[in-house]
Amino acid sequence: MNASRLLCATIACASLLCLHDQVHGQTAPNRFWVQFEGKLSEELPAGHATPYTVDTPFDFLSPKAIYRRALQNIDVTPHDVPIPPSYIDSLHAMDGFKVILKSKWFNAVTIAVTDSAFDPMTLLELPMVTAVKNVQYVSGDVREPGAVPPVREYIERSAYGGGLAPLEQLNADWLHGLGFRGDGMTIAVLDAGFENTESLPIFQRAWDDGRIQEGLDAMYSQGGLFAHHRHGTAVLGTMAGHLEDSLIGTAPDATYVLYRTEDAYSEYLIEEDYWVAAAEHADSIGVDLMNTSLGYSLFDDSTMNHVYDDLNGTTTRISQAAEWAAQKGILCTTSAGNSGAAAWHYITAPADADGILTVGAVDAEGQHAAFSGWGPTADGRIKPDVMALGVQAAFPFADSTIRRGNGTSFSSPILCGAAACLWQAFPASTAQEIRFAITASAHLYEAPNDSMGHGIPDFRKAFELLDEAGAATWTAQTAPEALIFPNPSSDGILRWLYNGDEPPTAWQLFDAGGHLLDEGKVPVWSTAESHFQGHTRIADSSPNGTYIFQLTGGDGVLVSRRWVLMR
Repeated sequence: MNASRLLCATIACASLLCLHDQVHGQTAPNRFWVQFEGKLSEELPAGHATPYTVDTPFDFLSPKAIYRRALQNIDVTPHDVPIPPSYIDSLHAMDGFKVILKSKWFNAVTIAVTDSAFDPMTLLELPMVTAVKNVQYVSGDVREPGAVPPVREYIERSAYGGGLAPLEQLNADWLHGLGFRGDGMTIAVLDAGFENTESLPIFQRAWDDGRIQEGLDAMYSQGGLFAHHRHGTAVLGTMAGHLEDSLIGTAPDATYVLYRTEDAYSEYLIEEDYWVAAAEHADSIGVDLMNTSLGYSLFDDSTMNHVYDDLNGTTTRISQAAEWAAQKGILCTTSAGNSGAAAWHYITAPADADGILTVGAVDAEGQHAAFSGWGPTADGRIKPDVMALGVQAAFPFADSTIRRGNGTSFSSPILCGAAACLWQAFPASTAQEIRFAITASAHLYEAPNDSMGHGIPDFRKAFELLDEAGAATWTAQTAPEALIFPNPSSDGILRWLYNGDEPPTAWQLFDAGGHLLDEGKVPVWSTAESHFQGHTRIADSSPNGTYIFQLTGGDGVLVSRRWVLMR
């Protein structure tokens, strides 16, 4: 399997995480990219029309997607508008091919030729078509696109098993200790397949909570998302996994939307088209983050190969689309690639995209993994951006065991999950503000290089860069002290730190009149400095005003603090 394939990891028994290539015979291309011109009504050729405008975004974007843009002051633009339906209708009225993929970002479709007598270049005679390009050779029947499938506590550190080391390396265990574990954040996972994800115990908690959702199998293949490959299963497990004493991922409370974009049986340019279709779908439903543990450089048809000069962030379709996703307010993480010790040596597309986090691999001691792809980009930008654990990383195998493996396929989702936890702590921040804080916290930020970029992030430092309450820099006082943050709170969430020697056993929240509103036990997991911590959320119906928070222990009330709710 060539180096541009799945950024596969070598597991402890030295077998490959990826399936072996299968040979497909084909004498002529039968998948083509068809580029259109014009989108808005005033741009369309005579005889064509569209009902879509930038002034009616609810016609083509979900409320969550629109809210994500509004929160980050990102406008809906013609780029977001769907392909004019009349263009698609014109193609559907023709014989000899089927439309199998659509891209509103590129204003293009991918077609599959069904009649060998049909010449795709005749599509250039249509007034709205500007280019036609071959993207794949395949054999077998063309599958019809189907409908998109429907959407389907705190613990001790020792329970994290193999998931603790990558957290500690990023200092993201500090975030988990405060209760930031990805709750409320939605992560799209674009990969090759999620074999057995629907049945493995490590994902049962997420399924029970409704936090694993089916996005799209861009190939509309038999078996769908949960077949064909186990690479996506492993990648997902490093974030979403929750199997106590074995593996808990970096964002075990986040919501995940799964996409199959990689064809594990062959390598053609069309896989970038699959990725674009998935990214557009993920954007439209309002995901917050997107992980891609895939990379492309060399293909089964060498005429499709990329060269190093293409790694400029704009030449390849997949890199263009990754940058566009970032511009729409999605925080994108992408593997740097596993070609560091191979002839290719460099990162692979879309790792060259601007505005994303390209993640390389280090070992447990923080040393660059020999296989991790190098930068810079062809236009001289620093890549990779940051690093995370990718050597002997724990991941779930499709047979329910927890194994160890190597690959930037692991470092990227590990980092992505931690980023989701950070963003949960600062939901009013933009994706680019979160990206900058992560990059600026890394240990080589002042002196980046081509092998490790800015280095290994420190998520407590990243928190500090975004923090206004002082929680990240809070240290022990002479007398027992409690920090309540944010204070005032605009979302009804109260978080606390306590540095006393006597462990608190419970907390209470009272209104200004002394009426008990809520209470609970103190979580058993303290922070890295052995401070006690916890959080609570006040009811949405609670009025603005001043509340009293207190901690109790063996000697009664240990500390009492005022907290202001101001929605």
